[in-house]
Amino acid sequence: MSTKSGRKVIWGHLILLTVITGVVVAYLLDARGVSLRTNNLLLVQPAAILAFVLAAFVLPGIFPRADAAEEAETEGETRGDLVRVFILIAALAGLAFSLEVVGFDIATFAFMVIGLAVCGERRWWANLLFSAVFTVVLIYGYGTITPFPFPLTIL
Repeated sequence: MSTKSGRKVIWGHLILLTVITGVVVAYLLDARGVSLRTNNLLLVQPAAILAFVLAAFVLPGIFPRADAAEEAETEGETRGDLVRVFILIAALAGLAFSLEVVGFDIATFAFMVIGLAVCGERRWWANLLFSAVFTVVLIYGYGTITPFPFPLTIL
């Protein structure tokens, strides 16, 4: 549906973004209602703030110019796009089910390698390097703020 300013509203995206933001607000208010101690809000509040910032970045894309929206509608998704989505879903499921089997470090590294390859990274050395750096930062960063002992294989 076009508006007077020549912009179009992508209602499905707007509804989804509203639901996601509403869930984040509800979760944040619930966590703050239980306790305002730092230990309770250490992960919840920064994650909520990050979610709000990301939602603010996504919001302008929900109101594209009418001519740009019509061009995007004619392109559509190809079968290859859907296959990539299902590969990413399978990789995420593999990550979740293999965390305790092969270790958090190897499962994360494998997921990153697969995810970057599926999303279009063709330089194998950049894929491996970024995946390794991301995995190390994630393991040691998350390990410093969470006392839970993750099953690790290499790190």
